Amino acid sequence: MIDLGTSWTREKFEEKHGASISEEDYLTFIEPFEGLKHLEEIRASISPEDIVEAATVPPLKTKTVDFPVDMPFSKEETAAFKALHELLATVKRSPLGLTDTDTFAQQKRLKSRMPDSLRFLWILGRFGEFKEENGAQLVVGAKTFIANRGSEKRLASWPYVEKTVFKILSEFGVRCERVAWEGVKEKDLTTGTGYLRGTGWVMTMTFDEKAGGFATLRALQTYTRKLDEKYGKKAFRYFSNVDMRILSEN
Repeated sequence: MIDLGTSWTREKFEEKHGASISEEDYLTFIEPFEGLKHLEEIRASISPEDIVEAATVPPLKTKTVDFPVDMPFSKEETAAFKALHELLATVKRSPLGLTDTDTFAQQKRLKSRMPDSLRFLWILGRFGEFKEENGAQLVVGAKTFIANRGSEKRLASWPYVEKTVFKILSEFGVRCERVAWEGVKEKDLTTGTGYLRGTGWVMTMTFDEKAGGFATLRALQTYTRKLDEKYGKKAFRYFSNVDMRILSEN
């Protein structure tokens, strides 16, 4: 079993797997745990009276754009878009499962979790196709999911997606699942180091009533596609700011 707290170093990883790890992967998956080891060493070298409370920092400023007025949709469709706006804005205001987010270290973690959570919603909304199996859900294939992670490279790590992203989104009524193709074993869906393979599975997402249900899930698909059609590579930035003004355009 891997000791994620202290002993998982770059050297041990490369020795175990007989291959080098890229600098990007090292900084994302290994270096934070090495930092924990260094922290334990520092703590062991000082006495209890030398330990002081962590300095606090101001709350993170989250940018969101107000929901537009005069939407050219039916009352029901407008309500679905408004529910989606509230869902995304709530995610941006949330500590995303973290405590003590008034400290520098936790704020740094929050800053990295936020784009991961939003990117996941973007991928499923923009590239997902509706399937009626087990209720209406958006489904994205493995290759499409992996190819559209943008700068959020940690979304290739299955332990991170399952234990962090899935857990965070479930708090808002967003239910996600990785489903293996028929005949494919679970153990064959990831590499030995936990990376998602580019075949053999799909990612699914549904919204329960807390998130607005099917109508809001449909609104997510419409919204992301409109952003992508108009803004292309810049679309995710508008999505991250919950900017829905494009919906009020004729």
